[in-house]
Amino acid sequence: MTARKAKRRVRAEATPAAPVGGGGGAGGLGLARLAEALVGLAGRHRRWCEALALVFALAVGFAVRIEDYWDWQAQPERALYKGEALLTTFDGYYYLSLTRDLLEGTYAPMNEKRAVPDLVPRPMPPPMLPVVAAGVVKLTGASLNWTGAVLPAVLGLFLAFPLYGLGRYYGGPVMGWTAALVGLLSNYYVYRSSLGWFDTDCLNVTWATAVVYFFLRFGVERGRRRYGYFAGGLAVFAAFLWWWDGTPQVVAAICLVPLVTALAFFYRPERREGLVFAGCLAALAALALAVFGIDLPARIYHAVSAQYHYIAKDTGGAFPNIGVTISEQARPTFMEVVFKTTGSLPAFLLSLAGLGWLFWRRPEESLFLSVPVLLGGLSFLFAKRFLIFLAPVNALGLGYLVYAIWWLRRRWPLTALAAPVLVLFLSYPAFMKGWEKDFWPKEPPHLIAGMEAAGEKTPPRALIWAWWDHGYPMIYWSRRGTMNDGMVHSGERSVYNGLPMATDDPRLSANFMRFYAARGLRGIQRFYEAAGGPAKGFPLLKRVLAAGPEEAGKILADAALRPVQGLQGVPDWLAFFFPAEAPPVYLFLDWRLMKTYYWWYWLGSWDPARRDGYHPKFREFYGIRLDGDVLTGGGGLRADLRKGEAAWSGGWRVRLSQAVVCDTRQARGLRYKDHPKGFSLEAFLPGGFGAVMDLPISVSVFNRLFVRHTYQSRYFRPVILNAPSHQLWEVIGEVYRPEAGKAAPAGR
Repeated sequence: MTARKAKRRVRAEATPAAPVGGGGGAGGLGLARLAEALVGLAGRHRRWCEALALVFALAVGFAVRIEDYWDWQAQPERALYKGEALLTTFDGYYYLSLTRDLLEGTYAPMNEKRAVPDLVPRPMPPPMLPVVAAGVVKLTGASLNWTGAVLPAVLGLFLAFPLYGLGRYYGGPVMGWTAALVGLLSNYYVYRSSLGWFDTDCLNVTWATAVVYFFLRFGVERGRRRYGYFAGGLAVFAAFLWWWDGTPQVVAAICLVPLVTALAFFYRPERREGLVFAGCLAALAALALAVFGIDLPARIYHAVSAQYHYIAKDTGGAFPNIGVTISEQARPTFMEVVFKTTGSLPAFLLSLAGLGWLFWRRPEESLFLSVPVLLGGLSFLFAKRFLIFLAPVNALGLGYLVYAIWWLRRRWPLTALAAPVLVLFLSYPAFMKGWEKDFWPKEPPHLIAGMEAAGEKTPPRALIWAWWDHGYPMIYWSRRGTMNDGMVHSGERSVYNGLPMATDDPRLSANFMRFYAARGLRGIQRFYEAAGGPAKGFPLLKRVLAAGPEEAGKILADAALRPVQGLQGVPDWLAFFFPAEAPPVYLFLDWRLMKTYYWWYWLGSWDPARRDGYHPKFREFYGIRLDGDVLTGGGGLRADLRKGEAAWSGGWRVRLSQAVVCDTRQARGLRYKDHPKGFSLEAFLPGGFGAVMDLPISVSVFNRLFVRHTYQSRYFRPVILNAPSHQLWEVIGEVYRPEAGKAAPAGR
């Protein structure tokens, strides 16, 4: 027992309980006696009460995470595909694919389906999440998809244990139980550890909190027992590295802060003991440098710095920071933080008050909480993805406040009833929000059907060109390659991802996709080296591919490119841009692109010289019908094709520059010369959908193919036409054939 803990115990024992009564009347006296009786009962059965309280917290936490199961069963068209559960996160399919690779024995060092044609390696060793999931599938015989859906709801409960440990240390069992319950009900953490969220979030907060607990106990304990906690901290550190495999440097920073805190402010051993421990630390450090490289500290610094620039949305360089386009990277408002954590403003403010009180009463020991406090604080400054780290912060704050009220039972016995009532009162809004909120899969079943069909309609080595949202799901369901996904989606790669859909030139679109499928990001960067950088090279690249092999030679000759890596003259460059060999390419267009247009079109229209793209206006409608010259649809749409006007719900009314109404036979185009800068109304009557949009996106390849269903067979051939859900197009780029002296379509 430490000297400080001994003093606290002496003070507590020296504080006599106040006599019961004191003017409370008969009712108050009865409640006070009831409170004393309950406290006495809890004291006699302390272990059982602690266990039951923790089980209650776990049961409540599991209930809010699994309750969507019944909604999914009631509405399978939104959540199930062929009876199998779908995931509520795009990135989950990355880990589900790795799990399948482990189960099928195809877990090879290189992943031939990701970032085609550059490719990226699979992590070695396999990450903990797919290893655990594969083990569950083998042991239970459960389906892979249902395992991926249910496992996060179970793993998310583990946060209760380090929270209980920390709370019990700072304020006893009452604080521990309160922290466990409140932490499990933190709304954003519930969201990212519920049914379907097969990602690392379900344990990231747990590891980060557990390492704080173990290194705190290592710092404050005396004797040999402290080294057991030190070993526990190292074990958590290692598990965290294995778990969050994508950012090991960030994990190292998170884990080293509480360790350094313990060593700098608490660890004061005898001289001989300290020398032995220092020698062990030095040996561990030397081993780490030997395994990971002597530049490990510098790599940790640069990785953390890179993560900071990513979340801060810094826009250095010729291409955008992709973080600005991602919803979880958006900075939340204060009230959004409140309602995505505690669920109510009183609970949030009281948690901050309790945390401040804890820091004031226990300043040195509270230093260990700096990691979750700082990580949670990033949500106020940069991105809501960090809201999950506010779960332990709010939990420990409210826990300490409740502990303080509970401690007052020595003077006012009624507070023994007030404390648990306050816990239930403050946690109820978070519980109800978690219970009533439905989390649906990001990829609905009709899109999953399209991805599976894409795999059936394409050759095994095909590259399916889809927006990066679909990267991981497409790999999982189609078993085909993609060029972009949720991990490799740099700003530059995403610009190239969006270009074929945003451009108004079908020739450029098809030629670019085929060129990229053969040369990849590395090939483009080779060209930039010859052209003098992206600002000059990117426009030139588009001019060359838009011109085709027959006309591109003059453009390349005038460009006077520098020789690079075996590319010397114009014939070499023509063979580079219009390769004879490339993987088959298929363009996947879908319903989601009508919702994410703001960002993919901006990226696809990016100009490195201006460092900006164009944000279009686009509003889709369903249930469209044409009656004479009046077109109506959902959302209150009513368009008068004779007058060139359109209106819909919300008071929207616009003038049209053109209208394009398509049926199975032809596209009927109308122009309104009185409104040259108006909007375009586009409708595909057989699919019953359409959109009102501004003119730049109306001439995009996306709109021509997906809404109008008009195409040039020289560049695109329909494979699957199922709009407004999805389409699949075979891409026919051009090939440079020097012996023929002219261009030819690929494969001919």
